[in-house]
Amino acid sequence: MVSGPVYIAVMLFGMSPWLAIIGVLVELPLMVNALPEYWNLPSYLIITIQSANLGPAAYAVWDKMRQRSQQARDGQQHQQQQHSHIDTDVVMSLIIIVMVIMSMALLSLFWDHTAVVASVNRSVALLTLVFFASLACCTSAVVFLPYMARFPPVYISAFYLGQGLSGLVPGLLGLAQVAEEQPRCRNETVVNNDTVTVNVLNATTASNAYDKSPRFSVSLFFALITVLLCVSAAAFCSLSFVQKCRSEMIVDADDDGTRRLLDADEAQETAGNLETPVNADSDLVQSGHNVTDVAPQRRRYISLLVTVFIISALWYGIQPSTQSYTCLPYGNIVYELSISLSWVVSPLATLPDMVVPTSSLPLITGLGTVSCLIAALQLFLAAQSPHPILQGSVIGQVIVVRYFYRPGCVKQ
Repeated sequence: MVSGPVYIAVMLFGMSPWLAIIGVLVELPLMVNALPEYWNLPSYLIITIQSANLGPAAYAVWDKMRQRSQQARDGQQHQQQQHSHIDTDVVMSLIIIVMVIMSMALLSLFWDHTAVVASVNRSVALLTLVFFASLACCTSAVVFLPYMARFPPVYISAFYLGQGLSGLVPGLLGLAQVAEEQPRCRNETVVNNDTVTVNVLNATTASNAYDKSPRFSVSLFFALITVLLCVSAAAFCSLSFVQKCRSEMIVDADDDGTRRLLDADEAQETAGNLETPVNADSDLVQSGHNVTDVAPQRRRYISLLVTVFIISALWYGIQPSTQSYTCLPYGNIVYELSISLSWVVSPLATLPDMVVPTSSLPLITGLGTVSCLIAALQLFLAAQSPHPILQGSVIGQVIVVRYFYRPGCVKQ
């Protein structure tokens, strides 16, 4: 039977891994005009985030070495060992969550602080803190799932629902932050007053564009993300240390990370559920067909792997790093809405698969092909920046959701 409080705690805990990074990406439309990298800022951030994937690799090597060392020390010590609420997975999870919280709290204070590097002004504080937040978020992929293996499989759905909220909540906050009014041009007279007597002939008139301020600042946005991360940390502590939550575990761990079964019958049933195939190939087993030929399964596996690779490269690398060049020529609000709505729609797009699960390879590859075509259109518009096709037209405004670009106005 599913425990409601535990289900909610797992969902809040699952919200923590990517909440910080998605929050930073949602704020890009406001940061590109305030930081010295301007339109190049998304590319710098994506490189910083992707470089943090060294974290999971380093953790995997360390964990393998730790397990081998523990196997060498097994024997008489194993019988004398006392079980504790603290083990490797819990400690690493706490370190990850605390690191993300500290990074976002510091970002709320210093995101716009710059420093001169190689004679160029750079957003050193932002890039450094995003790297540490990304390091924690990327490493969570190889730490949180082993921790969730202690709970029955029914709670895995709560964990993935929480991961969906990590995109939905920042997206909604970004939509709430978008200003309603368009920027307006206003004329200003600039006087060249380099002598004691002002020469009126040296006065020039400039048309400057002024943006409507967002409903709340970038600093407040990051502070709200920090509060949500603190809620996730409290949920994790409840799962790890509150007896009502621990009673739902089917697997526990010793101080050194060695796992033990709490309920052998339930664990055996869980293992059976996890090993049950949930794809179309399972029909071959049930119908008694010969499955010794693994070539079809291998082709299916390779096709799915290639599809996942391409979609991940588009979604986490190419698309966010070039989106500023695609959207900003059509306006700031286009950029803001495209990012916020994409993170709002993304978790909602998984609902059909939750209602009607499918593993149809043609459907998966077909949707992947559609996403590649849309990505190709985005790259085409980015290549034509800052003067893409349909700029200023109604069709272009509908395609990329228009706002800010006005020829003749100088962005202040």
